[in-house]
Amino acid sequence: MNELKMLDLSGNTGIDLIKILQSLPNPEKLEVLILDSLNLRTLPENISSFKKLKQLSIAYNPHLNLEETFRALKDIPLEFLNLQSNDITQLPENIILLDKLIDLNLSYNYLHDEDSYSHLGKLPGLYSLWLDHNRLTQLPNTIGALNQITFLYMVNNQLSELPEEISSMKSLSVIHLGFNQFTELPDQLIKVPNLLMVHINNNQITSIPRRFETEKHSIFALLYDNNPIPVVEQKWDERAFSSYFLLSFKQGY
Repeated sequence: MNELKMLDLSGNTGIDLIKILQSLPNPEKLEVLILDSLNLRTLPENISSFKKLKQLSIAYNPHLNLEETFRALKDIPLEFLNLQSNDITQLPENIILLDKLIDLNLSYNYLHDEDSYSHLGKLPGLYSLWLDHNRLTQLPNTIGALNQITFLYMVNNQLSELPEEISSMKSLSVIHLGFNQFTELPDQLIKVPNLLMVHINNNQITSIPRRFETEKHSIFALLYDNNPIPVVEQKWDERAFSSYFLLSFKQGY
C-alpha cells in the first residue's frame, strides 16, 4: 500500500485503530480518511503523521471529544471535515485551529448556540457549511459572523424567519432553505449583498413580499417548488421575476 491515498475503516468497531494507522508505509501520502461509526471518543495520537490529509470523516461518533479532536488535527492541512450525526450541541472555541478548512459538514446535530457560530466565523477559508437537520427553529444573531461563507445549507430544519444579521454575510452566494416552515419568502435576503441563488422549496410559502420587485437586490435564481402558491400570486411572480436567470415554482400539492 505504498501509494495509498484513501482509507475507509467505517463501522469496524473491533479494530485496533492505532495499530492499523501505524502499519501504513507512507502515511504522508494519505489524502482521505473515513472513520465513521467507530464509537470514537478521541482520535489516535498518530493521526498527526498524516501530513497531507485533506479530507476526514468522523461522522456517527456521538461520544467524540471535539476539543481534543481539534487539538489533534491542528497541524494537518484539512480542507473537508465531516462531523454529521455526532450529537453536537456546541462547538469548542479551538475549532479555529483548523484554519485550512474549506468545507464543514455539521448536518444531523443540534447546533443552536451563539458562540458556535462566532467560532465558525473565525475560520478564514470556510467556503461551504452544512447545517441540515439541526432542528433549528431560529438562527442566532451571530450567523452574521459567517461573512466568509459562500454556500450555506440549512435544509430540513424548522425555520420560519431569518435574522436581520444575515445581511452581514457578504460572501454568501447560494442558500438552501428547503423543507422548513417559511410562509413567505424572507425579505431579509434582499440585503444579502452578493446572494445569487435561493433554494426554498417544500415550505409553506403563499406569497412573496412586494419589496422583491421594488428594492434592489442581487438574486437572479429562485427555486421554490412545492409551495402552496395561489394562481394569482404565481402570475405576479412571473411578471416580477421575468428577468431572472432561473425561476421555478412547480406545484406538487
